[in-house]
Amino acid sequence: MPDSPAAWSRRRLLRTAGLAGLGLAAGPSLLAACGGAESGAPAPAAGGTHLRVALGWITNVEFAGYWVAQDRGYYQQEGLQVEFLPGGPNAPTATATLASGGADIGIPVALQEFISAVNSGNDFVTYASQFQNTPAGFLSLAKKPVRAAADLVDATVLGQQGVQPYVEAAMKLAKVPVRYKFIPVGYDPSPLLDGQGDVYTCFATNQPITLEQRGLKPGTDFFVTTYEQLGLAQYTSLLCSSRSWLAANRGTVVKFMRASIRGWQDNAADPSGAAKLAVDKYGADLGLDLAQQTRENQLQIAFTQSPTTQSSGLMRIDPKRLSGPMYTAFAAAGVSPLPDVAKVVDTTVLDEVFQGKATV
Repeated sequence: MPDSPAAWSRRRLLRTAGLAGLGLAAGPSLLAACGGAESGAPAPAAGGTHLRVALGWITNVEFAGYWVAQDRGYYQQEGLQVEFLPGGPNAPTATATLASGGADIGIPVALQEFISAVNSGNDFVTYASQFQNTPAGFLSLAKKPVRAAADLVDATVLGQQGVQPYVEAAMKLAKVPVRYKFIPVGYDPSPLLDGQGDVYTCFATNQPITLEQRGLKPGTDFFVTTYEQLGLAQYTSLLCSSRSWLAANRGTVVKFMRASIRGWQDNAADPSGAAKLAVDKYGADLGLDLAQQTRENQLQIAFTQSPTTQSSGLMRIDPKRLSGPMYTAFAAAGVSPLPDVAKVVDTTVLDEVFQGKATV
């Protein structure tokens, strides 16, 4: 029987957690990703510059802004014919598809995937980040809330194999004893509710929704503490291309980013619209639940925001933030080597998109 969307989402947690902790990613030898026909997303319309974008996950509401941009004709207005290539549990990573020549732009699932691809010899450049921080974090109940790294000391942590380096990195950065019990579990928070542990590794845009659907209230019955709150900030869902392709197609990338950012701006104003697009159109064959997708979109909008985006526009990458606190967190988690930020980040693409403003 095929995996359900919920199972896919839980597998994504494992894949991202493993990348986050170990810096692992597939090399360029992997096969190209499957074509858009398997995603449920419509084939690109004829005409315009054809652009292939490899997604880091299935065509659900995680990519809300792109669906809005596509549906409202923003890409067409820029003279683009955009084809979104779906990811998923049985597809190569976005960076593997990019490295094999199967895509022009990749949106890897985690920053570590991008770093690992660069370390594997790929001359990739990133110029935008869909999310300003990872939604990965810790889910705990009111009887024993985990709000700081010190709360992890001597705690029983329920999580997926591969997240341990981040648990330990949070404790190291906080200079508290690295002492805890780890119990491997699946991707449903039920073991936490059953009292099998004190805290559960989660995505703030995923498992907490399960608790809400069971009648529990965030901030009262349960708490979500993100990696960022524990000093483990990281950009998530970077947009990247090969250096040579970007140099030859810079104008096309600027157009794509301008249209995409318009879509993400619209999505922030109406999360329900993009959720309906994901359920009825772009992920129509995935069996997505509208209420869940709407709530996920509401929750993920906060992760698209940061002080930098508020002053300079969405999707911005701050090289100092990346090379400073983010690289410090990666080093504590054992991710090595860490590439020179000045060589792998190009901030000028979005400078051209925004033209000194915070919106487009």
